[in-house]
Amino acid sequence: MKKFLSFIMSAAIAVSSTAVVNASAEGENIENMVIFGDSIAKGYGLDPETEYTYGDICADYLGCNVENYAVDGLDTSELCDLIETLSDDRKQAVSDADVVVISIGGNDIIHYSAKKILDYAARRNLLKEGYTADDIPADPGMSAMMEMINFRGKGGLQDYANSGIMAVTDLNKELKALSMNLRLTTGNNAYGENEGVIHNNIMPNIDKAVKMIDDINPDAKIIVQTVYQPLQFSPSFVQSEYGSGNYSMMLTQIREDFNLVMDTFREELKTIDGIEIADVFYQFTSLKQLSDSCIATPGYAHYFTNIQEPLEAETEGGKTKDFHPNQKGHLAIASTILDIIGVKNTNLNSLYTTVFKNISDNGYYPAIAYKKFMSGIDIVPGDVNGDGLTDTVDAAAVLKEYALISAKKPETFDERTKFIANVNHDQFVDSVDATVIQMYYAKLAAGTYSGDIFAFLGTLDK
Repeated sequence: MKKFLSFIMSAAIAVSSTAVVNASAEGENIENMVIFGDSIAKGYGLDPETEYTYGDICADYLGCNVENYAVDGLDTSELCDLIETLSDDRKQAVSDADVVVISIGGNDIIHYSAKKILDYAARRNLLKEGYTADDIPADPGMSAMMEMINFRGKGGLQDYANSGIMAVTDLNKELKALSMNLRLTTGNNAYGENEGVIHNNIMPNIDKAVKMIDDINPDAKIIVQTVYQPLQFSPSFVQSEYGSGNYSMMLTQIREDFNLVMDTFREELKTIDGIEIADVFYQFTSLKQLSDSCIATPGYAHYFTNIQEPLEAETEGGKTKDFHPNQKGHLAIASTILDIIGVKNTNLNSLYTTVFKNISDNGYYPAIAYKKFMSGIDIVPGDVNGDGLTDTVDAAAVLKEYALISAKKPETFDERTKFIANVNHDQFVDSVDATVIQMYYAKLAAGTYSGDIFAFLGTLDK
């Protein structure tokens, strides 16, 4: 999101230190939550001293107990095994849960993809020195792939991709076949019949896990997260890291193919009975339509992860990029889950807003995810009278308040209303705020703008 929005977030920070409103939950009372899943749910990569998982954020927001049974590296079959062998204490926790959240499926996709890519690298002599096809694990993770493949060294994958049209065509054929094998159940790819890994392997395991949870507690709300697509690199990063050669073009192909893979995962989840879907994929991408993803606007997963930051690999001497959610990502997941639960906590001093306050670059929080976050504290910029509209009535109220401030008379806006009114983000309620509100409503009424106030504010700094 543009610099303009960073000011309204700064206002939120100032307000959160002083304004405490009624935090009574609107909606059902949630006392217990259980989380199952993988390293995403576990909070891999977060600083345990200063950062919070989405489970922590939800617990504080809801004022409930959260038991987190997530395990790094867990896949869907292992999730089923874990649920089948729950201890009595954990089974009781599931039985007592009002909400059960599941984050799973990403490792299945990673293991399948890493194996295919490693096999390809072995065939094309793109493994690092000392590695052969015999060293490839049966079920490799991302760290094994990053350690074994020669990506940027002499004679490595990048050199291969940039060596000519035949090489990049060969790579793209491999990536396309990989994508098709994951998401398609019929037809053929360049190497044979499509395997339909998501439909035939992953979804049956998720369905089984959901049924086992339902057997333990048929009254629990079961929420399953979609899998986000982390390979949405910013254009500036691609240009600075890889230039404009064939390798950069290959990254574009990877983004497009895996957008389709994760979209297939999302659609397949809709076939599972008894769940609600937390669409993390949509929030991390933060584009109105998946078809809007392109070189200029690839999606914003790079903001919600540290995929563009170097991270020491678990294997000795290796480097990789961390695709796990960072603190911003955990906040986005929390807001997505809390929206489904339907409880509103408008306390601006909650962990929910404190985490946001502590994000150093929160001024760039993507508009779609930002709107979801703001819905958690039930605030619409500019809607000072709370009627659900940002219009001339609100502009007039802001001008009236500004007149009182200018005359040094007693103000009528409380801290929360000041935050709502301060749409130009300078922490002052004045005529500029009224003008922005009037501009928005005028364009809306004239039919020259059809977006909401969140998107409109983002356009003002272009």
